[in-house]
Amino acid sequence: MEPHVATYYAVLLATIIAAHWRGESCEKAGAWIAFFGSVVSSAVTWGGIWGAFAVPIFIIDLLVLAGFWSLALFSSRFWPYWATGWQLVGLLIHIQRLMFDDILEKPYGLLSMYIAYPILLVILLSSLHSKTGAHNHGRLSHR
Repeated sequence: MEPHVATYYAVLLATIIAAHWRGESCEKAGAWIAFFGSVVSSAVTWGGIWGAFAVPIFIIDLLVLAGFWSLALFSSRFWPYWATGWQLVGLLIHIQRLMFDDILEKPYGLLSMYIAYPILLVILLSSLHSKTGAHNHGRLSHR
């Protein structure tokens, strides 16, 4: 396993642990959406996929977007909107690659992979902040 992949999965594992330790059901669901999206993306056969529009990764990212969007729609928490926004940026990276052939392989691959870090960060921070008592019953209400 490459070092950047091991680092990513370590951050993902820390996010899942924090979500189950301190987070509410929304954080747990978000952590699992990120987990399943990551595992399925890792299972895709790569064979030069970044040289062209990555259809399997696009579809996985679209499903992850739907998951975060569902959390945003049915939750009283605010962080799912941030996760949805970051995931949408990731999806737009794929659409740009589809539209423009001159986007280099390396930046496309890196942006597609590393866009997950801000998502994990908002889930992690929300989980750690969730039951601190700083808000009414640990909820960050936006409605």
